[in-house]
Amino acid sequence: MRAGDCVLDIGAGTGALALQAAALGARVTAIDLSSAMVARLTERLAPYPECKALVMDGQALAFEESTFDAAFSILSITKFPDWGAGLDEAVRVVRPGGWLGVVHWANPEGADAFAILSRALKKLPLPAGSPDAPKLTTLMSAHELRAALENRGCEVNEVERLDAPSSLPPPERFMDTLDPIYRNHPTYRSLEEHLRGELRILLAEEARRWIKEDLPAGRTARAHLAIARRSARPL
Repeated sequence: MRAGDCVLDIGAGTGALALQAAALGARVTAIDLSSAMVARLTERLAPYPECKALVMDGQALAFEESTFDAAFSILSITKFPDWGAGLDEAVRVVRPGGWLGVVHWANPEGADAFAILSRALKKLPLPAGSPDAPKLTTLMSAHELRAALENRGCEVNEVERLDAPSSLPPPERFMDTLDPIYRNHPTYRSLEEHLRGELRILLAEEARRWIKEDLPAGRTARAHLAIARRSARPL
């Protein structure tokens, strides 16, 4: 990435990637479905006048073809209800020869924080019709992720497995700390106040149990990172 590059961050959240790209001099457009995330990121991008955050669906991007020099998705596109449409859109808006970076969980439940949330939700008396958790799609292997990009006219440089420390907040602050992330989970987002209170207790209990019983030294969260270029040849 070079200073002046036009970069798209898809599912930007609070801007971990967008802020680093902005600091390098890129002109960043960050999108997210959550208006709260976008409001927070707009504040954080204020020192970078050529950068912006927008509320937008990554499955239907409101940009012309070949708008960006690079597009990145950190644990977002491959969790969309229609991940294929999300990947199609990411490739479409990158110029021929431009870069794509996609990070995707390499295990079914993602990081430990989501496994703990899943355990806690199973103990919660959820009302009938509560939305299900988004599936992490079938793109679990490096081969499948590579094939998905190649099928869309991309030249894949590499697919690397990342092993990152899976740190957890203290059990008593578990829900408050992870609330901005958990709000992307439809079941969590739909909870009424009394159920949120129950979930707070259950999350603390499950976090203590996880740390005591399940968390060996050096535990890591595993993901795949794919780096690709949109082919300069016609698709």
